[in-house]
Amino acid sequence: MTTQPDPAQDALPATPRQRRAPKGEKRREELLDAALQLFSLEGYSGASIARIAERVGISVAGVLHHFPSKIALLMGVLQRRDEVNQRIVDEVRGDGSLDGLFGSLRAINRSNAGAPGVVRAFSILNAESLVEGHPAWEWYQARYQDIYGRLGGHLRELVQRGEVREDVDLEAITQQILAMMDGLQLQWLRFPEQVDLERSFEVYLEQVDQAIRRRP
Repeated sequence: MTTQPDPAQDALPATPRQRRAPKGEKRREELLDAALQLFSLEGYSGASIARIAERVGISVAGVLHHFPSKIALLMGVLQRRDEVNQRIVDEVRGDGSLDGLFGSLRAINRSNAGAPGVVRAFSILNAESLVEGHPAWEWYQARYQDIYGRLGGHLRELVQRGEVREDVDLEAITQQILAMMDGLQLQWLRFPEQVDLERSFEVYLEQVDQAIRRRP
């Protein structure tokens, strides 16, 4: 199936405004919601500015008033989800312990379990971004590198604090945790009645705890 070219797709995103009127902010959120819905159904390449405008009930020019390109819309969707996850982590942040780390991971996974459309869109965009030249390539690349760095750094601190064993391969554990989160989400999206996302991840974290925690 071919996709009609989007005249605004290749325009460069403009610098976001620092202040927005409440009405403009509401419209912006409506556009991000509509873009997320279409991305979850058709991916980035299949969605179009015109279809997003139609869902919100405004013109293409109206969309471009808030987001100067489809790339800008894509970045808005991705960044908003990261902001949500960061708020979740901040709300459950503990004392920097291993239990606190696991609590943050559980909270993010629990939030994802309540938003299948968001998870579907992010999974589709993640896979799409592996194609050369995709506008989300750098965003996903930087996101994974950042998560690897922060999670790995936290685990190293826990080794120094004596909560995690010194012989644990921290790089491997970091990769496995992220792989489990992403992989479970894909299985859950495909088999929602068979895969309990929260319970499956809880069982996995219990296994990680047994494998890496330093015992008295």
